[in-house]
Amino acid sequence: MKVEELNIGVKINCDIANLSEQDYNDINELYLQHLIIVFENQPYQTLPFAKLISKMGQFANHEQMLWKQDGNNTGKGKQPYIDPFSWEGEDNDYPVQRVTGEKTEKGMATGIFGNGELDWHSNMNGDMDRARGVALQGALFSENTHTAFMDTTKAYADLPDDIKQRCEGVVGNYEYAPENWAKGVPTPQLMTMKGFGIVDHKYTMPLLHESFRGKTGMYFHYHNNCTFPKDPELKNILMEHCFQDKYVYNHKWHPGDIVISDQVLTLHKRVEWEPEIIAKRVLHRITFHYDNIIEDYFNKHTKVKESDKFEY
Repeated sequence: MKVEELNIGVKINCDIANLSEQDYNDINELYLQHLIIVFENQPYQTLPFAKLISKMGQFANHEQMLWKQDGNNTGKGKQPYIDPFSWEGEDNDYPVQRVTGEKTEKGMATGIFGNGELDWHSNMNGDMDRARGVALQGALFSENTHTAFMDTTKAYADLPDDIKQRCEGVVGNYEYAPENWAKGVPTPQLMTMKGFGIVDHKYTMPLLHESFRGKTGMYFHYHNNCTFPKDPELKNILMEHCFQDKYVYNHKWHPGDIVISDQVLTLHKRVEWEPEIIAKRVLHRITFHYDNIIEDYFNKHTKVKESDKFEY
């Protein structure tokens, strides 16, 4: 297994269909160290992808894994978790969640985020029980399309000392607003994402966080109507700084490629959103909890003091 450093994250050169237990452990450590890990030149297979992620943590989105690799429905209303190491069926039949605009002949959507822009966003939207890890696999018609990833730990490291000092103790106020970062998402999905107006989507989050391996970074999901009440100008300073090319990795997809990213300290976005591309392109998606360390981490680093909570 060879590791190549990218401008952010690392590329791991190996065959994920033939990994030892030590390989899985080494990959987990690389993920903790670098937050973004990339696998290229992989066979377009579902099971090795699912096995890799199952070694990283518990699947969070298994109930939404309702499709086969070829785009046919599994026939399940909600998919129970299936251990990929126990799967005895065909690779094509192991269930996946899809990101695509492809529809069935009867017009049924076969994936999420089926059209529209998908700007910088994270899977962490206030509920810290959500999955911290997101894994994407290039699938059908993904060739030469792109997804961009941004690493806040690299951006924070380069901040001037006076701006770092301004970041200390800052708590952001957020309001979950997918209409800002997922413009054009189909209305039924948007309504589901927003809890049909029933759920309170306002939340607070400390700006600074430590990675599992001690790197300081930022939770900066600014599209969720972010404000920093104690330092209102800081948001614009960070927006101008963080999205420089040196903190962004653009992945050009091929079927079988995999990118796994941490959802507290990185953001990602769809680069192409032309309807004719999204209507065909398929990515597979697994979200996962990092079971052994996530609870202790969040207990230590993500609690907001009562005095810092903002009254809306």
